[in-house]
Amino acid sequence: MSVLSPSPPFDARAVFARVLLPAIVCVAFAAAVALFGVDETWFRAGNSFAAELLPVFLWAGITDLGSAQCIFALAAPLLNWRPRWVAAMILAAAPAAGLAYAIKKFVGEARPAAVLPPDEIHIVGKILTGNSSFPSGHTMTAFVFVGVVVLCVRRPWAWFMLLPAMLVAFSRIAVGAHWPVDLCAGAACGWLMAALGVWWSARWRFWEKASGLRILALFILLDALSLCFTDIGYPEGLWLQISAAILGGIAALHVLWKPLAVAA
Repeated sequence: MSVLSPSPPFDARAVFARVLLPAIVCVAFAAAVALFGVDETWFRAGNSFAAELLPVFLWAGITDLGSAQCIFALAAPLLNWRPRWVAAMILAAAPAAGLAYAIKKFVGEARPAAVLPPDEIHIVGKILTGNSSFPSGHTMTAFVFVGVVVLCVRRPWAWFMLLPAMLVAFSRIAVGAHWPVDLCAGAACGWLMAALGVWWSARWRFWEKASGLRILALFILLDALSLCFTDIGYPEGLWLQISAAILGGIAALHVLWKPLAVAA
């Protein structure tokens, strides 16, 4: 049961420690980066370090893990094990997308490739110069997924899930798409949206019913099929995109087929 589940008495300390504090830390870090003017310096250092650390196809695959389409497909096996997690992620997705769009429109920060000379940064995939850089949508998606797991599991080991989410966030610097401050903001927003998804899934328990589970499976099946035909901007990471599509499609079909087999 999550800290956000409807089980009195309301534990304000737990909500602060598990929901608000991580977001506050991210916001404070973002403010410090902006205040001390190290955003560009850290971006250059991280981008250069990443180019030496891993090959392009790995960074492309890692950054694809921050795509909502890929993360939904990869979460498909959880339908048989933890359907609430999938429901919480999907319930958080629309508010997260709306929040990211609103902030991007309001802030309008230029992306690194629109500010720095192309020969001074390492870019993977498409050269992104349009739209707003702040916050990072890929980072937000990764932290929605991790936040749902941490808030639902309520075990110390779950916090280690932050490591892959942070790697996805860093990949946005590695591919030349975002500044460090964008990652901090994306992490904070993603965590709060994950909390919203967990809270919502505790009250709207459609995922406990066979019909609700099949709706989730159908959503993921359509998502997996769309991955086969969608250009998500990183051709070097096509291996991850196709793998996610296959895994999501098979897992979703299994859930959809299983009730039919039982009925027969």
